[in-house]
Amino acid sequence: MLSEDDIKKSFLPFLKQFYRYRYEYRPESVQTELDNVSDGGLIADGMLSFRKDDGSLFVCTYEATSADKSEEVKFSLNVSYFSWDCLAFGAVTAAVCYAAAFVLRLPWLVSLQWTGNTGFVLGMGIIGFFFWYFTMRNWRKYRYIYAVEQFKQYFAHEQWIALAEDVFPAPTDPYLQELKQQCVYNGFGLALVPDAGEVRVLATPSRLGIYGKDRQMVHWVTRMQWYQAMSQNVAVVSRFRPAVPNELTLAWNKIWRPVRYLLIEPVEKAFGKSLGRTNTAFDRYMHGHGVQKWVFTLALAAVLPLAYRVLTVREDKIEDVVEWPEQNPEDQYGYLYEGESARDPRAIPRQDPEPVRADTIQTIDLSGNRNQDEVPTINLSGDEPADIPTAAEKPDPCASIRGKKGWIIQDNSFSGEAFAGERAAALRRQGIESEVLAIKCLGDEPSGYIVRLGGIFATEAAAESHAANFTKALERYGLLQGALFVRRIN
Repeated sequence: MLSEDDIKKSFLPFLKQFYRYRYEYRPESVQTELDNVSDGGLIADGMLSFRKDDGSLFVCTYEATSADKSEEVKFSLNVSYFSWDCLAFGAVTAAVCYAAAFVLRLPWLVSLQWTGNTGFVLGMGIIGFFFWYFTMRNWRKYRYIYAVEQFKQYFAHEQWIALAEDVFPAPTDPYLQELKQQCVYNGFGLALVPDAGEVRVLATPSRLGIYGKDRQMVHWVTRMQWYQAMSQNVAVVSRFRPAVPNELTLAWNKIWRPVRYLLIEPVEKAFGKSLGRTNTAFDRYMHGHGVQKWVFTLALAAVLPLAYRVLTVREDKIEDVVEWPEQNPEDQYGYLYEGESARDPRAIPRQDPEPVRADTIQTIDLSGNRNQDEVPTINLSGDEPADIPTAAEKPDPCASIRGKKGWIIQDNSFSGEAFAGERAAALRRQGIESEVLAIKCLGDEPSGYIVRLGGIFATEAAAESHAANFTKALERYGLLQGALFVRRIN
């Protein structure tokens, strides 16, 4: 069984031989170092550097892994990355659902008030969170390998992972397959170091030069050099000495430590256990990406103005938040029609208001001026009997349908003519054609009156279509009192 130090020493001769034929470097410029540490805490088990023929410096680092540290190269769930993706997807789901409800079901949202709206947003967010949690947990992007993630933290021309031969039990091990795929994808090298014999290469580093260009350069020192600098320089050591906390920090710690110990840490352990998380030092590079955090923030920010408009509108003023078009919809082509035949079955007949002529208004002359133009007046002097209209002079209530055949639309029936007239007048004020008819005009025995909508239609299908249009118009104006009937006249 090889230890980590054995792998470090055995892999260096292989690298020298490998790069001799790969870059034809200058032998006198080769430098090798073990146990390198950067000023940021990054670790490279071994490093090889040399000068190429063009004089440029080439740096290669490698990570040695023995069987007792196999967790470095076995994938696990990237809990932070996965959790932020779940939160981001849940926030987007809540924002989309709330926007759809705002457009389609605004009165319903208003009726929920602030508690219902808060519950709606949280409920949709929880549904989106757990949908992503249960469906995307095994996605390859969440497979975290410590050694690979550590290589992504700094730049080197080529990077290797050197494994002891006994780290994985078989070439078909899923952990080994995933490690190899990630090394190939990121341009890293992968090799097996046996107890005896030559090193076997599983994947060579990429020579395309497109990997790692956005990574930072680090300053490497050996662990021995770092220990010597720390022991000889008191100023350096003092920089790492923790500062004495002030009174405010001490008071905060007295409150925060019990809360974290009794509440937060048990929740974190239970949550991490359900995700399969292990509390080890190999989790240090697990982190959520900034994109997910921005998506989460912007999705919640998009909900706030919609929620403000919903919560500030009164229930009886829903139309305040509806943006009506500047153009009257009745002026649009196809919305209204003129005549007996409709272009669109959803259209309703156009009703243009007719101006009232001045000569039709009856006035009472109380001025006594005889020189003014003669206009129809009512004589209140008592000298001459007033003209009382007789029954023969009353308009025939059946004149409009007498001798005609077809179908009409009945709005409602009334026992008295006055009530029917008021109903017809209310409909005409909204531009809906209406007329009062006696029930006996339709051939029925009972007495009373009905209100007819529209004209006389040649077919029953046309009458049914217009009845549906009239129903929508009455609902819009708040005048609908019941279902409309289509009746046949002879």
